[in-house]
Amino acid sequence: MTALILLLAAAVAAPPHAAIRKVTGACSAATAADVESVLGRRFGRGTEETRGAESTCDYGAGNGMVTVTVQRLRQKIDLAAEVAGLTKEIQGATVRMAERLDGMALYVDIGGAGTQLHVVRADGEYVMVSVLGFGDAAHVSEAAERLARIALGRL
Repeated sequence: MTALILLLAAAVAAPPHAAIRKVTGACSAATAADVESVLGRRFGRGTEETRGAESTCDYGAGNGMVTVTVQRLRQKIDLAAEVAGLTKEIQGATVRMAERLDGMALYVDIGGAGTQLHVVRADGEYVMVSVLGFGDAAHVSEAAERLARIALGRL
């Protein structure tokens, strides 16, 4: 009987720790405290929206906005097609690679407004950090990278 109980317990046990996703939403991946610490200003509570496997959290301060999106991708992406789509969608945007991050990572710089950092890890985790309204890309790229690292560390 004891062997049967142990067998049933093993069958319903949680998967190994590495298989458990640490956070489920974008506001947990990069918290308001994280955004405040990285950008050095006060932000309101994040507003989270979840659609299927995608979660987005918006943090506002003054005329600026920080957006964090997390998603578990089910298929590989075509980086060239994604870049073309982003530059077509955002008039005047320029794209540059983010060299210091693991996986595929690129910035979409939006003239005078800020930047978006898109990161896709080999395990399919996708994080986008958009920092707009706090200066041009040269001034906010490091903040976007720091927030992306925080979010990726929690996924």
